[in-house]
Amino acid sequence: MNDMTPDKIKDLLESAIKSNTSAWAAQSKYFEDLIKRNAASFASLSDARIASLKEIGESQTFNQAFEANIAYEDTMREELNKLYEDNQKSWDELQDELKGIYRPASSSEDAA
Repeated sequence: MNDMTPDKIKDLLESAIKSNTSAWAAQSKYFEDLIKRNAASFASLSDARIASLKEIGESQTFNQAFEANIAYEDTMREELNKLYEDNQKSWDELQDELKGIYRPASSSEDAA
């Protein structure tokens, strides 16, 4: 700690500011993309539900209506699974990016 000079303190502060700014940008992008993904997915599900309700309304038999509803449920399941996987992948990428941002700072502190 005795070897802390004003220049080293300035470098540490600049490094912290740079890391925090990069982390903020990464997190902001993650949340913007998350909102876009979720909104697009739910819009798609809404369109699919409207189409299925129209099909149900036009059905001549109970079986036709039931099959239309089952088809929608399959679509919903697939869409929500895809959304979950996309969100999980995006979360993992954010984690890796944040590790990359902060890991060099902790490695340089260990070396000092």
